[in-house]
Amino acid sequence: MSNELRFDGKVVIVTGAGGGLGRAYALAFASRGASVVVNDLGSSRAGEGATSTLADKVVEEIRSKGGKAVANYNSVEDGEEVVQTALDHFSRIDILINNAGILRDKSFSRMTVAEWDIIHRVHLRGSFLCTKAVWEHMRKQKYGRIIMTSSAAGIYGNFGQANYSAAKLGLVGLMNTLAIEGEKYNINVNTISPVAGTRLTEDILPPEVFESLKPEFVVPIVVWLCHDECHENGGVYEAGGGFVTKIRWQRTDGAVLREKNKPMTAENIRDNWDRVVDFSRNHIISTIRESTLAAAEQVMRIESGDNDLHSNHPIQPSIAIKHKSEPSVHVYNSNDVIKYALGIGASTTQEDHLKFLFEMNDDFCVLPTFAVVPAFTSMVGITNVPGLSINPAKILHGEQYIEIFKPIPTSGKLTSQTKISAVLDKGSGAAVITDVDTFDESGERLFFNQFVTFAVGYGNFGGQRSSSGVKEPVKPPKRSPDASISEKTSKDQAALYRLSGDSNPLHIEPSFAAMGGFKQPILHGLCSYGYAARHVMMKYGDNDPNKIKAVKTRFAKPVLPGQTLRTDMWKEGSRIYFQTVVVETGVACLTGGYVDLVDGTGSSSSSSSSVNQAQEQPVEDKLESDALFEGVQNLINADMVKKVNAIYQWNITKNGKVTRQWALDLKNGSGSMTSGPASKPGCTLTISDDDVMLMFSGKLNPQQAFFSGRFKAAGNIMLAQKLETLFKAQAKL
Repeated sequence: MSNELRFDGKVVIVTGAGGGLGRAYALAFASRGASVVVNDLGSSRAGEGATSTLADKVVEEIRSKGGKAVANYNSVEDGEEVVQTALDHFSRIDILINNAGILRDKSFSRMTVAEWDIIHRVHLRGSFLCTKAVWEHMRKQKYGRIIMTSSAAGIYGNFGQANYSAAKLGLVGLMNTLAIEGEKYNINVNTISPVAGTRLTEDILPPEVFESLKPEFVVPIVVWLCHDECHENGGVYEAGGGFVTKIRWQRTDGAVLREKNKPMTAENIRDNWDRVVDFSRNHIISTIRESTLAAAEQVMRIESGDNDLHSNHPIQPSIAIKHKSEPSVHVYNSNDVIKYALGIGASTTQEDHLKFLFEMNDDFCVLPTFAVVPAFTSMVGITNVPGLSINPAKILHGEQYIEIFKPIPTSGKLTSQTKISAVLDKGSGAAVITDVDTFDESGERLFFNQFVTFAVGYGNFGGQRSSSGVKEPVKPPKRSPDASISEKTSKDQAALYRLSGDSNPLHIEPSFAAMGGFKQPILHGLCSYGYAARHVMMKYGDNDPNKIKAVKTRFAKPVLPGQTLRTDMWKEGSRIYFQTVVVETGVACLTGGYVDLVDGTGSSSSSSSSVNQAQEQPVEDKLESDALFEGVQNLINADMVKKVNAIYQWNITKNGKVTRQWALDLKNGSGSMTSGPASKPGCTLTISDDDVMLMFSGKLNPQQAFFSGRFKAAGNIMLAQKLETLFKAQAKL
């Protein structure tokens, strides 16, 4: 076959190749082009006697089929002589299969020292000596493949095989180190644990089982591990009867059962034994470095004051921080964006409001704190996290931080990944730090949230009191605020904000609020958070969401729907410190807050006017609609200017980008139509080159085009109706 794994030019030594697995390996490699050294002392299963017959028969079998092979009759303890045979006949050595073995089974109580030693001499010492003999040759040629042969008895143990088990597991240890030392010389060392019917097992296995476990079923894994295409190194593989599997080490989560500067006791281990041996949560350990670093991490936990001695406490940080939640998907559209904006106080009474409340506005965009919405829905199951057995009624939202990495799309499908990054022991309660990364549909990181949740009454569990990963609140400068903005919330503000996903009845149901100790439903903390961020953005960010990089605050006191929020602000470079006060009570509801602005605020951004966007686009040589707009100039007169009294800007798109602009002045002098952006247009119209021709030729209904999004209008959109007659007249020409 064209893709057969070939070994042309390679030289292979197979020890114990006079029968069983060794013979099968030798025949397979020879059939694939390798030159083979067939090593076999010719002893019995117990390692007694010697004869050249077994090796000679296999060599003759290979040669009769056109292959290349020579015999070697040395013991594997004579490794140098075995390898010298390969060098004398083939001048090199590429692959070593350590396969030779014997059995001296006996229960441990009856086993003699001689029976222990002979097994180790053949299996472990023999593999060592043969490998030692090929090692320098392989290092110099920077190539080698070595197979060790272990056994299920070595990996799992077996009655009557203490000597054999110890030697076979010793081979795994030998491989582990040689795989590391040989890696830079392109020497790969692997171990197989075969299950096969051979002369070592022919009177042990039932006949039907013996027949199904032919050595030929083990050969393929050895051939593959020795081929140039295979890059496996340091692996242990079980194979037999057509089944192949890889084995690896794992360990439990374990438990840290020592307190800093205190003795560790056996009673501590006894009382936490179930956790020590619980494999329901486990870790794969592949290297000694991983094992050492994992141990060092636990020592650092001890030094920080964190341990697992309070394992009966409902808060168990070591379990909680290892929990990995399933990704959460949040699908939203422009309606959801608008509902959120209304929920945090955006209003049609505000300047520049349409870009937050009208999906057909040219500058329609998402308020930055909308980032909390998909993140909130991903972490609401905090009470279901292992290690956090918390009564939901005892949970308070303590702090919030968001960081935005790219503009938030106005619709889409976002995926959030949540993890508990720390659980802090505050004495009176537990502070659970939840980090949420949210990604867009292309997999790019869109924004980051950090929720600090306080579990009242769940402290004193022996945990650390602080964490370097927490975004801490900061105090504002010690001077009067540089600016303040006040805004009254609606009586229905909480009911409106609930539509964005936080449906806790505390915010709308009086009886539920009473259970929480409140006289009436309270406003969501994240609603007040949105108000404050809007205020900072209005004052210091040109009301442009793209100028907001990060927002942090601490929730200090509750707010009642209908109360007035005043955000006091202090500007220090690109950071705006803030606190928000309930005007009616004079009490701060948000403290320690800050907003980080994007560097270079004031420069153009993706929310700049359509004028700037168009100037950045390449201008095409000619559009079909150019003649339409140029011809309108001939139809303008003073009566028309007097009647319309407005300035228009047309943005004409091609392939989704604005490629041409026209300024129609029907307000000054006798009117004009010029190429380029308009100065202070009362109405801005955006439409594609193709659609503008269809619309004014009567083939596209303007209202249908508007509601389908093909025709967009901003500003005083009623002014657009005054242009229909003018453009239809020109379209007929």
